[in-house]
Amino acid sequence: MDYLKIKRLFYFFGGGEYGIGKNKTINILNILAKSDYNIQVVAIAGRNRKLKVAFENIVLENNKQDCIKVLPFTNKVPELMSISDLVITKPGGLTTSESLASSLPMIIINPIPGQEEQNAEFLEAEGAGIWIKKDSNSTAIINNILSDENKLNNMKQNSIKLAKVHSTENICKICLEGKENKNDK
Repeated sequence: MDYLKIKRLFYFFGGGEYGIGKNKTINILNILAKSDYNIQVVAIAGRNRKLKVAFENIVLENNKQDCIKVLPFTNKVPELMSISDLVITKPGGLTTSESLASSLPMIIINPIPGQEEQNAEFLEAEGAGIWIKKDSNSTAIINNILSDENKLNNMKQNSIKLAKVHSTENICKICLEGKENKNDK
């Protein structure tokens, strides 16, 4: 199967209110917009109006209106993740959990020092994510993923292995068992 004929959907969380790592974020969307690979991108600017305008300008400058959709804040994250092949995002706890629950490999950008950097290290070590660090060659990393179908498929398989699809059920069982054990005393 020719990878260039496969249309992949990348879900890109770019925004947030404060625009942390804005230059890296804009650069990543620019790389995707200039790409010749057969991809679609849903780029979320969050509540960051300046970032949304910057994203829209990238789309217009590269004539990519047909394959890059820029959205403001959305509450449709689960729906968008369910149709995506990869997510590009900061590795916050909720986003990381949602991505893994959706079996989505991640390209990790702009982690906040502390827990988010630990999440990035973990995902990269487990093969479910690639961390684009400050001094990384973003273009080379993204092109490597886009040009190697096996790389993306392996990352997806590793995401599936890390997903805890029954975690809510398991937590409820543990809580109920704890309550039963307490009542037995």
